[in-house]
Amino acid sequence: MSNLSRNFATEPAPSASMAEAGTLLAASRHRQILDLLSARQELQVATLSSELQVSVETIRRDLRMLEETGKLKRVHGGAVLLRPNEELPYSTRIESLREEKERIAQICMDHLDLREDQLVFVGGGSTTLPLARKLARAPRMRFVTNAIDVASALAATGQHDVVLTGGRLVADNELLAGYDTLYAVSRRRFDLVVTGTNAIDPGLGFLEYEEPEAHLHQALAQRSQRYVIVADHTKFGRSASYASFPLNTVEMIVTDVAPAAEFRDAFEGAGVRALW
Repeated sequence: MSNLSRNFATEPAPSASMAEAGTLLAASRHRQILDLLSARQELQVATLSSELQVSVETIRRDLRMLEETGKLKRVHGGAVLLRPNEELPYSTRIESLREEKERIAQICMDHLDLREDQLVFVGGGSTTLPLARKLARAPRMRFVTNAIDVASALAATGQHDVVLTGGRLVADNELLAGYDTLYAVSRRRFDLVVTGTNAIDPGLGFLEYEEPEAHLHQALAQRSQRYVIVADHTKFGRSASYASFPLNTVEMIVTDVAPAAEFRDAFEGAGVRALW
């Protein structure tokens, strides 16, 4: 065996401490990126690569991870600061936190106590879509939704009665909104409503970026026996302009990781069951 072969064969695998060091370096780099972005509002990949002395590929990976957690928005060649009341594009949200959203969907399926022929409203969003795919395989039910992709997912097995509300098309989110959507909801009484939310505040409750969405959720809350919120961890502590309803309006909230103590205390005080 040559010296080259012998050295290659006996090279030790990376240790756990090396992996931990890499994680710490990445976290430190992420803080630096956010600090720079806060000061400059916009950054280029090439500039970050030069200033932080890492490869362009590393910077692109960092920006993708930070976007997935709602800290910034990637643009061509770089990134810009995400404004407090700005939502990431739907196409980006669909791709982010996929495993976490699948886990949320499964927790929901395990605790929703679904029964045949229930009338269920499923809202639109990147967190409710994985749930809709699982609900499609549930016992026969009647579904109403204002989301085009959710309607398609619910109807995929052909065993459910699926109604898509009317309304103005919000193309970026594949949602229907406005008066016609509210009218479609107001004519029904739901056994169960499951929606996402844009933001959760321990004092104000559930918040939305758009006023029509807040009005829709309020109408749904008045016409449902049970209301369940699904939300990944990035929604906790986020800000949005319009309040939908207080925490005690819902029966259950399902997320992917344990919320901070202030949220757990708020849920307990409001009589909300929190699952993760």
